[in-house]
Amino acid sequence: MTETSNEFHETQDSQIHTGSGDLNVNPVYYTIHESVQQQARGPRLTLKGDLHWLKSRFEPPQNFGAARDMLRQSRTVVLTGPPGSGRRTAAKMLLNELSDDHTPVTVLDDEARTQNPGLDKLKVQPGHLFVLDLSETGEDVFHARQRDLLSFRTILQQCNGYIAVVVPDSRKHQLDSDLAQFEARIDRPRGASVLRWHLEQESIFPSDRQLASEELARSLSAPMSEIANLAQLVVLARDTNRGGDVSTWLSEAVSARIDRSNEVAQQLSKVPGGRQRTVLLAAAMCRGASSDAVFFASHRLVSALSLDGREEPRMEQEGYRTQLSDLSIDVAPNNRIEFSLRSYDRALREHFWDNYPDLREPFCRWVDDIIRIEQFTRRDRENLVDRFVVQALRTNSPGHVKWLIDRWVFPRRNGASNPLRDYGVLALLTGLRNERHGYFFRRLVYEWSRNNDLPHDVGQILVDVCTEVIAPTYPEQALVRLHHRARRENGTGNPTAYQALVELTSRDPILLRLLLDRLTTALANQQQHWPVDHFLFLAIADPLRLADPSMRSQPLAADHTIRPQLGSCWRETMLARPDLVVQRVCHWFDAAGRTTPHDLLLGILVDAASQHLHLLGSLHVLARDWSRTASGRADVFVRLSQLIDMAQGLHSTDYTFDHVPEEAVR
Repeated sequence: MTETSNEFHETQDSQIHTGSGDLNVNPVYYTIHESVQQQARGPRLTLKGDLHWLKSRFEPPQNFGAARDMLRQSRTVVLTGPPGSGRRTAAKMLLNELSDDHTPVTVLDDEARTQNPGLDKLKVQPGHLFVLDLSETGEDVFHARQRDLLSFRTILQQCNGYIAVVVPDSRKHQLDSDLAQFEARIDRPRGASVLRWHLEQESIFPSDRQLASEELARSLSAPMSEIANLAQLVVLARDTNRGGDVSTWLSEAVSARIDRSNEVAQQLSKVPGGRQRTVLLAAAMCRGASSDAVFFASHRLVSALSLDGREEPRMEQEGYRTQLSDLSIDVAPNNRIEFSLRSYDRALREHFWDNYPDLREPFCRWVDDIIRIEQFTRRDRENLVDRFVVQALRTNSPGHVKWLIDRWVFPRRNGASNPLRDYGVLALLTGLRNERHGYFFRRLVYEWSRNNDLPHDVGQILVDVCTEVIAPTYPEQALVRLHHRARRENGTGNPTAYQALVELTSRDPILLRLLLDRLTTALANQQQHWPVDHFLFLAIADPLRLADPSMRSQPLAADHTIRPQLGSCWRETMLARPDLVVQRVCHWFDAAGRTTPHDLLLGILVDAASQHLHLLGSLHVLARDWSRTASGRADVFVRLSQLIDMAQGLHSTDYTFDHVPEEAVR
């Protein structure tokens, strides 16, 4: 969808607006699905896709081979190394070497450890691979996880699993001797190589000379995450300056990262007045907006900080343009606010957030206020949100971001459209991608998923962020949230949580296994029933896919974990919703006719019905009637009859399927 306007429109009862109050706005904006897709990194629907993305940009660190040997010999490796050496990514890549499309991989974070007090409570599947990152844990949790690992390794041995543990150097001395023996220390890879890999994946090919420039040297010694961010800045410079060359793009990216903190401190030491400082902060937060927009933003900050009473009457104050000039704030020919020094605005923002922690909450409320200023364009608002979220998360204030998300995402009580929704989506996506605080926002999405009264619009956001952002790295968490939402949605939307679950599990057999496990438990629960669970099972139980041996050593239907899950789900669905199963059972008969032996699928149906004679009888009658249709097959019905007889302990007669007597299907 193309926007017809980038700005909020004036309403009929607000012909002229001075920027001093809220606007009743109703802009044209993206649909929810488009909004999330436009802002998300890309539709990589599985953890495997995310690992593939990482692999294409991965430069093995020094001693990576030793870590690989330790993991393969002991099924456990404890990765240590200097900060910024890329230990977490290295852990994922080590496990990726041991996996295929059918190998379960789980990245353990605070949620997994909170919901499962001990690692031994985790469900471990055959060949399961785990990443356990202890970089951000407190001391008590660190020691608790070590105790868990001693017994968890036994479970891994039994299930042929592996685990890579990431430990910060600051806690290396706290490793138990039993775990210290699995330590493999890695050193940071060459920064130039890392940057090259990232850029080449974006079709930017720097030369050795360009990567060896003095200008780049400091940036290439930074942590791996900062080098990845530098690569993004180079791509941004390329996309906004197509007429330049690689050297120009590299220079622009490096300039955007220069540390200006000392220069900012010196300037502010000479600017004691509150009004001047509010202008500086407003300009830093709104750089690129019109000078009028920045004026009204600074004016509202004066009110938000209760500085009004300390000022002289407005006409006696220095003119606004004079203030801008005195503060070295430039007004470009297009009337947009800029700073002559690159990254100076970022340094200003960091200064105010670092030096005034008591004002962080007022800053948050101020952002909610000024985002409605009519002089802002859509791009101005996006920049404002991005800059605020970066500072809030950098200073460990995710609650402030959540407050804004709640304000902007939920529809107004009067039923009016919500013009700020897209900016709430932007704040949520930024929070979800944050390595330190991502868990906080995944937890927020989890709370939404269990809300019986969640507005439809928010439910759509939930579905999209789960599939686009959470699933690539935390597929189990995405699946859990989508399942909770599917139970509570009204079946409308594109896509619904129900549709998203079907799509995700159709692409990833690991997620199919996980959803079947949840459905097995849920359908057997006699205390609480969710009608959608029966529909969901029948939707994901695709017999042709389950019987297809082409993508693995054995069909999914023969897997010793999946097979009993299918049987249990079929049993509960046959008992609870016999009206739903007829068509799907016939699909299974048809697929069984294409499968050798027929027992692969028919055996699951018979096992499901074996504890209930009436189910066996219904299955027999259904197969008989199906076999008489144009697409039916007598040999499938005969074999099903044999399996039913065997399930009842009756004598089974051998049949020759080449010549089945007509009376056998009557």
